[in-house]
Amino acid sequence: MKLLGIFKYKQDSKYFFFETLFIDTPYHVKKNFFAKRIYTKNTFEFSTATSFIKTLLSYQSSIKADVNSVSKDFEEIVEKQKSIQQEIYEKYLEKIKLKNQMDKAILKYTKCIEQYNNLCSIERDILIQKQQKEQQLIVMNQIHVFDNKVLKGFNVLNSKLQKLIEENQEFKKKWNKWNSQEIAIFIGHTLKCKKSKMNQYNEIIKKNRIDGISLSKLSKTDLMSIFDFETSSQACNIYNSFDQIFIDSDEGVPQQDIPKEYICPLSNSIMKDPVIALNGITYDQSSIMNQYQNIPNYSSLMTDGNLELYPDISLQQKIKHFLKSLK
Repeated sequence: MKLLGIFKYKQDSKYFFFETLFIDTPYHVKKNFFAKRIYTKNTFEFSTATSFIKTLLSYQSSIKADVNSVSKDFEEIVEKQKSIQQEIYEKYLEKIKLKNQMDKAILKYTKCIEQYNNLCSIERDILIQKQQKEQQLIVMNQIHVFDNKVLKGFNVLNSKLQKLIEENQEFKKKWNKWNSQEIAIFIGHTLKCKKSKMNQYNEIIKKNRIDGISLSKLSKTDLMSIFDFETSSQACNIYNSFDQIFIDSDEGVPQQDIPKEYICPLSNSIMKDPVIALNGITYDQSSIMNQYQNIPNYSSLMTDGNLELYPDISLQQKIKHFLKSLK
């Protein structure tokens, strides 16, 4: 409790003033210790100083109790303040710590977002590459299917072509047995004529009773006269083509009439391309190339793993002259 006493005296107006102020004073003290103002014009009435002092002294114990109570409250408030300040400081430290953690978390989160976006971008690129590869696989599979189809068709065509080649070879080998229609086919195929022209040749062949043997004996002039070709080159073409067939084939030639040195020991047929091997024996080149392993001690025919063959040009010329002489 704070008590303030003020005494004022004005002689000119015969005025005496006493005022008591209470600061932070409990309510019951204020009520009992009422401040009095006495105003008189010529004199004043007021309790004596002794009475006033006694009154003040009577409140000393109460004032001390109040002081002690207030001091205790003050100390408690100070302790509370210290406690609160300690808690504030701890919370401040915790706030700083959490803020640092939050900053780190935000930084980590930002980095994570960046990594996530990068991974998404990579995944998008991979997806594009995957789609491109899928398209490539589809195209490649289509190409593969098409290739297989083409190869299958080619194999079929090749088989047919091979069959035609074999049939043509068989057809040429049997030249001495050709009938009029087969001779007409040969002439038409050689001159690349239309079917109507081939039919005309067939009628001419029937009319002149020409077969394979008689055809082999016709000269270029005979061919030109009989078939009435437009140009002499057509007659030459027929003559040369048939002559080659005759040379390539030994059909119609009796085996006993063929000189032994003209016959290949491997194929037992007239040699078309005679070659001399290292053992001194002459073979047809195609025969020895395909059947050399059937020759005893065939390794002696080889040098560094390769067949050593030499063309027998002289014998080849003899064979050609022999075949031409049979016409």
